Amino acid sequence: MFKTGAQMFLLVLLAGFFLLRESQQAPCSTFDERFAAWTALNGPARRPDRAPLTLVAIDDNHRGPLDFSLFAETSKTFHSDVTAFGEILEWDHPNGSQGGERPKQFQLQYENILQDTLLRVPKVLLAARLGWPEDPQSIPPLQELPLIRKVAGNLRAIPEWTVIEREPKEEYRLPASLGFVNLPADSQPLQAVPLVLRYQGEVVPTLVLQSIVMWKKLSLDDVSVELGSHLSVGDKLEIPIDEAGQMRVNFGVPWNEIAFDDLVLAKSQADAKIKPAAPVDRMAGGITLLARTDAPVQTISSGTGRKCSEGQLFAAAIATIQKQAFVRRAPYWFDLSIIGIIAVLSLWIPQRKKLTMVTAGSITIIVYGLSAIAFFAEKAIWVPIVLPVGLILFTVAYRLATPNPSATEGGEEAPAEPATASRKAE
Repeated sequence: MFKTGAQMFLLVLLAGFFLLRESQQAPCSTFDERFAAWTALNGPARRPDRAPLTLVAIDDNHRGPLDFSLFAETSKTFHSDVTAFGEILEWDHPNGSQGGERPKQFQLQYENILQDTLLRVPKVLLAARLGWPEDPQSIPPLQELPLIRKVAGNLRAIPEWTVIEREPKEEYRLPASLGFVNLPADSQPLQAVPLVLRYQGEVVPTLVLQSIVMWKKLSLDDVSVELGSHLSVGDKLEIPIDEAGQMRVNFGVPWNEIAFDDLVLAKSQADAKIKPAAPVDRMAGGITLLARTDAPVQTISSGTGRKCSEGQLFAAAIATIQKQAFVRRAPYWFDLSIIGIIAVLSLWIPQRKKLTMVTAGSITIIVYGLSAIAFFAEKAIWVPIVLPVGLILFTVAYRLATPNPSATEGGEEAPAEPATASRKAE
């Protein structure tokens, strides 16, 4: 028994360390990422209220200067602290839609209305996107941008671009702040968003970080970054980030969402002294983000089993920071503990019945999944799935592939010897 158990112990140790290495690399790491998103959705951490964030959902038919102006004015009416545009202020058609074009004078009139509206809104955040020049040999001139100067760590780990590919017109940028909306191009499913990027060697904020800084009534001088550890906003808010300045998103944090048409209707109802039907009271003192959420732009796989748009991803990231519901992985010693526990238990596995092992393995996997949900709900820490499930399946498969132990090795009572002829005679 000891010899067989010792062999099983060594095999489980070898399999455990092999799975531990493989779980940190693609494609196995993808399963852990999806499991983390699943636990976040099914076991949200303690959050009694929604995050003070309102996502105003638009589609491709509401992307003109008049629509943007209505949004900004309505956000101001309902006392939003920060009015953020997840969409870059540009349009292909004079009326901002795919329908028929209007005369040029209407286009200019609507642009002037938008410019005047932005001047009246207290805190405006506009989206911009970094990119690369058409001629890679040319060095474009450096543009003046909001910079983060307190950065420690390897800056080369932060993604870098050399030009501003898309940005609002200068007339719109003057009364506003800029935040960049670049996302990792090769990360699917997308579990984290960048908080900082690099522009010609300088560190600049993303839309997510800039919105939080403005909401906290601070400036970028109050932001310090320690890559691979945390990002500090003021003295009381620390955001965990990786080496590239990315923060894991907690998709289980709730926020408020209102359709653009419902928001405009609520503005009309408020002007008429009628209680708005939409929950616009949640906009007061928070961040209001305008972004597309229609099906054509829901192309990002979040690992939760459904697609989302860039705007919805940014909303989830902002809500995560507002509620400080940061998602962290269990420490390295947790993985080693899993290997050690299963290895010790494997000493008795060769003596168990095959059906018992299948049943025990299935129950253990179910209990582990439920425990992961409960643990995330309590601590907002996610645990791996590849390592424990892989080891459990390995031990069960090994037991099914080996013959049953002899009765003596199993510790059971040997069957009685058949009666001898002389005893029968008696």
